[in-house]
Amino acid sequence: MGKGNKKIHKGIDKLMDGFLDYTTDRLSSITRYNTRKVIRKQSVMEHSGAVTLIAMVFSDYLNGMGIANDAERVLRMSILHDMDEVVSGDLPYDAKYSQGKLSENLRNALHELTSYHVDMTLKMMKDRNLEHIYKGLLDEEHAKRTIEAKIVKLADTADTIIYSMQEEKTGNRQLFREVRKHQTKKLHDMIDELLKK
Repeated sequence: MGKGNKKIHKGIDKLMDGFLDYTTDRLSSITRYNTRKVIRKQSVMEHSGAVTLIAMVFSDYLNGMGIANDAERVLRMSILHDMDEVVSGDLPYDAKYSQGKLSENLRNALHELTSYHVDMTLKMMKDRNLEHIYKGLLDEEHAKRTIEAKIVKLADTADTIIYSMQEEKTGNRQLFREVRKHQTKKLHDMIDELLKK
């Protein structure tokens, strides 16, 4: 085995033993919808995988419809989009959005806290280049100004709708019917906004 191979082996081992072990464990352990009664629990890691699959399909569909986007950026952003939840967990939508100024204050404080923690988590990779790449993708996704970031948000919202449909099929009707109705309107509004540009 050459020197270059040893360096790569060591680098991969470090990534697995630090950053990847920590983030996959945390994101797999955090349950979404933790303040609601659900029939089938969904972890943040499952959600991230679902969002990535949905985002890939949306990206390809929109590219086929003449709405140009960078599918690789979409995929990279979508798999990282909830990385901040390694510290915050999954906070209920109601807390983050339906309490007016209090929710806005919570979101701002949460963003400050999680930005710091995500930076510390990325440093676990001990690779400045990867830190920079992933931080850039997270910042772009958070700002939601690019078409790629908007596709990720569409996919994130779509997964909420799909999950609520699955819950409804298994008997959890009332609670998720209202979630789905609200999220479907939000999804359609986001699509209209995307198509204006």
